[in-house]
Amino acid sequence: MMKKSMWIAAVALLGAAACGERKPGTFTGHITDASMNQVTVQDLSSEQTYTFSLADADRSEAYGLLVGAPVAVEYRGRLEDGADALKVSTNPTYAEAVGRWMLYNEEHPEFTMGVEIRVEGEAVSINSATLLYSGWELLDEADKILLRGRSVGNGASFDFSQTGVIARDAEGRLQMTIEGTEVVFTKVAGPEMPAAEAEAAGDGQVETEQNPAGDTAASGSDQADSASVAK
Repeated sequence: MMKKSMWIAAVALLGAAACGERKPGTFTGHITDASMNQVTVQDLSSEQTYTFSLADADRSEAYGLLVGAPVAVEYRGRLEDGADALKVSTNPTYAEAVGRWMLYNEEHPEFTMGVEIRVEGEAVSINSATLLYSGWELLDEADKILLRGRSVGNGASFDFSQTGVIARDAEGRLQMTIEGTEVVFTKVAGPEMPAAEAEAAGDGQVETEQNPAGDTAASGSDQADSASVAK
């Protein structure tokens, strides 16, 4: 009788422990801060943020934990600061989009222009005085982003938006095609500096290099600008 009572008590304790265990939860939002050991996420519909420990987290789909990236955190225990993350997943298109994208003119390789896509929806034109990128966002469809800016060339000024489609070419390089055009940007890791930053670095003076036809590098970029925007 004593053994049976002890067995019943043991089963009861195991059952209570099982009931007390919480199933893993999932918290979604966007990243506001990240380090090697933790990530802070803000809820999509409120200002509430939580910081999760990454000590034992699966980061196979973390893609750099870039600030501003949409993220889903699978966690263990109560939803509170310091909760242990089991897995962190971010949007791969966000990670692929962030960086410098250049458009090269094969006939005039000295004429290049592009766009630097930054975290948290910021975008800046590179070597362009007329096509001024200012922002971007993810689209619902995978591998697509929306670029925004303002065109100030050809005697007119207007806001524009472009859909960029990101894919890898046969050599594995990331390329972004502007939908509805033949414009294809290639992602680079070079030292190209946005025109606005170059101007600031040179105390307001931006040097231009003359080509054999007497045009400046800036004017060559402007010619490429007109081909990449449809009003």
